[in-house]
Amino acid sequence: MMNSFGYYGTAGRILPLHFPNVIFDVVNVAPGTPDQVMEQIDRSKPDIVMFDKPEIYVKMLEQGSLLDLSTRIKQDSFELEQMHTPIVHYLKEISGGGVFGLAPVFNSTAIYYNIDLFNKFGIPYPTDQMSWEELYRLAARFPTREGDTKIFGFRYYGTISGQLFLFAQAEHLSYYDTSMKNLQMNTEPMRRLFQSIMDWNKKGIVDTNVTDQFLTGNVAMTLEDTNYITTLKEKGSGINWSIVTRPSFSQDRGISHSIRLDNIYSIYAQSPSPDLAWQILRFVNGDAVAQLQFQSLSSRVSKYSKEKSGVSLEPFYRLNMDTFGTYENIRRNELPANYAADLSKLINLKADAVLKGKLLPDEALEQIQTEGRQLLRSANAP
Repeated sequence: MMNSFGYYGTAGRILPLHFPNVIFDVVNVAPGTPDQVMEQIDRSKPDIVMFDKPEIYVKMLEQGSLLDLSTRIKQDSFELEQMHTPIVHYLKEISGGGVFGLAPVFNSTAIYYNIDLFNKFGIPYPTDQMSWEELYRLAARFPTREGDTKIFGFRYYGTISGQLFLFAQAEHLSYYDTSMKNLQMNTEPMRRLFQSIMDWNKKGIVDTNVTDQFLTGNVAMTLEDTNYITTLKEKGSGINWSIVTRPSFSQDRGISHSIRLDNIYSIYAQSPSPDLAWQILRFVNGDAVAQLQFQSLSSRVSKYSKEKSGVSLEPFYRLNMDTFGTYENIRRNELPANYAADLSKLINLKADAVLKGKLLPDEALEQIQTEGRQLLRSANAP
């Protein structure tokens, strides 16, 4: 019996066909803190662990619970070089140089833009490896109205706090101190960031509505994954569009948070069947499974086309993975339960007051700092 921890998706449907003599027992994890998740894994003593969060993978590496695959990769001449280089580098970096996990598929986001809108208003197209600030400044060049029609430079379906956290992560800005005991929202970089976001939203540059107005031709740029290509083919037939990379870190334009790994496969260090587990991992990360991946992007990019419905997917592959967000998420796991959600609510409340002219951005950020620290102290109180 092969005892595994996680859900295999596409691979899970064909594993029994390829390994007919193996009984697969899949153990699903209950939601919880990283420590609670790792306790469940240790109790189950699986052969294979599939991680949907890199931070849990890193925590298990730290406690020595995963097997280094390097020797088996070398002995079996597994074609690691045929896997997407940024993903291999990322997995090695967060594991200290070894290979303790493989990711057969990934998801990625990029900026879609309306060519006709840019041409109409004589605005230069967005380019690869812009920073978020550069993208928003570009969005700000569009008029907010054309007659009775409202025009938006950029669509972000989410909250002000979501935009703030998105920008902060991209620019490697942490809003907690190193001990995670204090909030640090009133630093000069965060102050400038919050001011800019409030200015852009107050001017009506950002579309945060539920309805996707990029599909109606009223939004110049939007952040989406590869599945949006299908959406545009089906619902945006009148739109002339193209794609560039998701914005990068302004201090290193080669890295971004565009790629997300939802499936990292590893072998549990105490697996009673490590050789069989490796055969399964090798199969899951091999050609047979790669050919069946339609919703996600295959990591085996050297063999499979970077195209979807005739559209080049190069912008989704181009940038290297940024580890800052992974380590920041690990740090945030040390915060009290629900504190992140409470902080987001507080930020959105104060941001709404700014948009309505009841507070200045600096006043709002000072209140976020003061009240956010009070929330954190209360949450940490015994």
